[in-house]
Amino acid sequence: MTKEIKIVIGLLLGLIIVYLFNVRSQNSYEINSTAIFNKNIDDIAFINIQDGKTELQLVRSDTTWKIAKVDSLVIKDNQIDNLFNKVLTVRQELLMTSKPEKWEKFGVSDSTGRHLKLYKQDGSVILHYLFGNTGQDYQHNYIRDVNSNDVYRTDNNVYYLLNTSNTYWGKPLPPPPSIDSLIVPNDQN
Repeated sequence: MTKEIKIVIGLLLGLIIVYLFNVRSQNSYEINSTAIFNKNIDDIAFINIQDGKTELQLVRSDTTWKIAKVDSLVIKDNQIDNLFNKVLTVRQELLMTSKPEKWEKFGVSDSTGRHLKLYKQDGSVILHYLFGNTGQDYQHNYIRDVNSNDVYRTDNNVYYLLNTSNTYWGKPLPPPPSIDSLIVPNDQN
């Protein structure tokens, strides 16, 4: 082999080594995310959402949902869909802290966070997370499992979907049919 071919092969091997090192170091920057809920949605019988002293309970009856202790509203289907398709599919991405003294900073302490609790029919807890939304980041929020010290940033902001207002989840019942619409006209032929 000539000297020039040896130099070209050496440079080529050097570039391949640099490329492989770069690819390996870039893979370390990938975010590993985990969904907060990976169980069967049909197991959920009750949902509690609590923000401070305000609490809302949603109760499943067969395939429909109702707001507990509110008979004047019927549930909005799109809100339940958002809960199942957005809130329960949110992914925890980056570990922000494992120190309880920093929970206030991320809004996930017991008193500042919004609680989301899912229950089975027998009353056992399926899931209990605290959601926080502090700072200037409007695309993400923070989440903590009540049994853990770890606070994670989520991949999407779902904090606004955990509303405890009855009118956010329900709409007024449709008016009953009028008496005129119930009367069948006589056929006087």
